[in-house]
Amino acid sequence: MIGVQEKPFSVDAVLKSVADPKAGAVAVFIGTVRKEEGVRALDYEAFDEMAVNQLENLRDKAVKKFGLAKVSIIHRKSRLRPGERVVIIAVSAPHRQEAFKGCEWLINELKKVVPIWKREV
Repeated sequence: MIGVQEKPFSVDAVLKSVADPKAGAVAVFIGTVRKEEGVRALDYEAFDEMAVNQLENLRDKAVKKFGLAKVSIIHRKSRLRPGERVVIIAVSAPHRQEAFKGCEWLINELKKVVPIWKREV
């Protein structure tokens, strides 16, 4: 599962998408809107086609770099309020070390290269 969408994502569906009998570990990162003084919400916008392409490229690189079995990444776009989920990254791998490292690398790279922007409200 790779995508950019307005509606909330299902954590269960994302977890099922990375299930693999050869994987002994699944790591998940879920980013949420944090409460900050003076900020009521965050507006997320994306260049959808390019964002999905970049997410697919990141997935492919992470699979090779960390030996991951499966990767799913969903990022939301719309107005999101504190506590709402923004992004989920789930990876499966033969061992936990690869899963943790791959998941961390993916969120860091996503923030650098994927054309998704946020604006405080």
